[in-house]
Amino acid sequence: MNTAEKFLLLIQHPEKSRFIFPFRGRDAGFIGAILLDLLHDGAIDVENGRLIMKSTDTNLSAAHSQVLNHIQGSARTRRVRTWITRLSKKSGKYIREVQGGLERKKLIRLEHKKFLVFKYCRSKLMRPETRKQIIYEIRDQLFHPKPVSDEKSLILAVIDACGLYSLICRDRQERKACRHRIRKIMKTDDVSRGVSHAIQEVHAAIAAAVAASKAAAVAASS
Repeated sequence: MNTAEKFLLLIQHPEKSRFIFPFRGRDAGFIGAILLDLLHDGAIDVENGRLIMKSTDTNLSAAHSQVLNHIQGSARTRRVRTWITRLSKKSGKYIREVQGGLERKKLIRLEHKKFLVFKYCRSKLMRPETRKQIIYEIRDQLFHPKPVSDEKSLILAVIDACGLYSLICRDRQERKACRHRIRKIMKTDDVSRGVSHAIQEVHAAIAAAVAASKAAAVAASS
C-alpha cells in the first residue's frame, strides 16, 4: 500500500462517510504523500529545494502518473512547496483516482450523491481493521523503536507535517513522544542519507502548505 492510500485511510472517519481532517490541510497532505511516493519510486528527486524529474513513468497509480506528467510538462523546475500549492488545486481529481483503487480493493465504498445540479462523492470504510492495522504498525514503529526503512518513513513524514498525531496517539504525552521520535528519525541514519534529505525537503513543504491553508481558512472565517 502506497503512502497516498495510507493517508486517505488514516483521515477517513472510522464509521461515517467523511474525512476527519480539514479539506484545506488534507489537499496539501495528500499531494505531499503523492510526491513522497514518487520520490521513493525514483521518479523524482529534490535538489536545492526544487523537484527534478528522474523518470517519466511510474506504476504506483493513475493519480501518481498524472501528477508525474504534470511535473514533466512544466517548462522549468519549481520549488517543492510551489508544486504542492499548484497540484493541491486539482487534488480532488487525484483523490478520486486513489479512492477508486481503494474501492476496487474493497477497502472503501464510494457513495455518489447529488445536491441540486452539483454532484459529489463520499467515501466510507468497508474494512475498518485495515485502518486499525496501519495505526498499529505506526504506533509499533514509534513506541518500540527499531530500524526504519525508507518506505515506512514516508507516512511518518506526512503525519508530522500535517499534525495528525491525534489519529495515532491517545493523549498529550503520547503526542509529544511521537513528535520527538519522528523528528529524530528524519534527522538520523535510520533513513538513508540521500532519501532522508529529500524527505525533509518535502516534509517542510507540506508543513508550510498546511499552515498556509489553515491561516487562509481562519482569515476567511473572521
